[in-house]
Amino acid sequence: MPGSLIDALAHEVEQFQNSLLKVKETFKNSIQAVDSKKIIAGRLDDLENIILAASSTMPAHIKAKAIKAFGELRKSVDTDSSVDESELVQLYSRLKSQSDMINKRVSAILQAYNSSENTANGIILAQEEERRRISREIHDGPAQSLASLTMKIDYCLEQPGVNDNLASELRELKDSVVRSLKDIRRFIFDLRPMALDDLGLVPTLEQFIAGFKKRTGVPVYVNVEGERSPMNAEVELAVFRVIQEACNNAIKHAAPASVQIFVKFDEEKNRLAVVVKDDGHGFDVSSVKKNYGLLKKLGLKSMEERVRLAAGEFEIVSDQGGGTIVSFWVPME
Repeated sequence: MPGSLIDALAHEVEQFQNSLLKVKETFKNSIQAVDSKKIIAGRLDDLENIILAASSTMPAHIKAKAIKAFGELRKSVDTDSSVDESELVQLYSRLKSQSDMINKRVSAILQAYNSSENTANGIILAQEEERRRISREIHDGPAQSLASLTMKIDYCLEQPGVNDNLASELRELKDSVVRSLKDIRRFIFDLRPMALDDLGLVPTLEQFIAGFKKRTGVPVYVNVEGERSPMNAEVELAVFRVIQEACNNAIKHAAPASVQIFVKFDEEKNRLAVVVKDDGHGFDVSSVKKNYGLLKKLGLKSMEERVRLAAGEFEIVSDQGGGTIVSFWVPME
C-alpha cells in the first residue's frame, strides 16, 4: 500500500480523533454546568425564602436593595452556560462530514489494495498456466520427437551390414540426442513439474533436489517432519516454487557449500512451515528490498508474493558472508 495514502489516512484519522475529544470535553463541561446550575438553583431557593422572611423587619430602602441584589444574582445564575443546541448540530454536521470522507478514503484505499492483490494473483496464475501450456507442448512435441529419434537410431544400429565407422557415428548421435532429451525434460520440470499434480509436494521436491544436486554438485539436505497431508494444488505449487527459487538463487548468487531444507507439517497449528538455509555469501536484504523497483530480476519479490497470496507469512534473513535463511509458512487447508 503506498505510503502517501497511508499518511493521508493517518492524518485524517488523527483530525477526526481530535474532534471527537473536543466533543467529549464539550459535553462533559456542558453536563457539569447543568449539574452546577441545579445545585446553585436549590441554594438560591433557600436563600430567597430567608430574604423574604427577614425583609419584613427591614427598612423599606434596605428591603428594596436586598431584593434587587438577589434578583441580579438569580439572573446571572440563570444565564444558560451550557452549549447552544445549534452549536452541537453544527459540530455533529462537521464530524459526520469528516466521517463520510474518511470512509470514502478507506474504501478507495482498500479497493486499490485489493485490486493490486488480485492483479498480482492473476499475473502469477496466468504465468503458471502459460508455463503449464509450454511444458505440455514441449513434452508432446520436441521431447517425443527426440525419444522417437533414439529408437530409430537403435533400429539403424541393429541392421546388418553397418560398418564400424557408421555405427560409431550413430552411437555418438544417440548420446547427443539423449543428453538433449534430458535437458528438455529438466526444462519441462522447471516450467511445470507434472509430478506435483500426480504425486504431491514431497515426492516432487525430492525429484527436484535429486536433479539439482546432480546438476550443481552442491550437497542438499532435506528434512521432512510431521504427517504428510495433501494440500490445495495452488498452495503446493506456491511452496514448491519458493523452495525452487531459493535453491536456484543460492547457486546463482551465493556459491554455497551446501543447502539445507526443513519442511514441517504442523497439524497442531494447521500449517506447513519451510526453511531453506544456505552457507553462501549472503546479501543486504534491506538494500535489495529498497531497490525492488529498479531490479530487473524479481525472484525475491515473487517468492514473497506467492506466500502472501497463499495466506502465509514470508521472511528472509541474510548478512554479507553469513549465508541466507528463507523461512515461510502457509495454511494446510
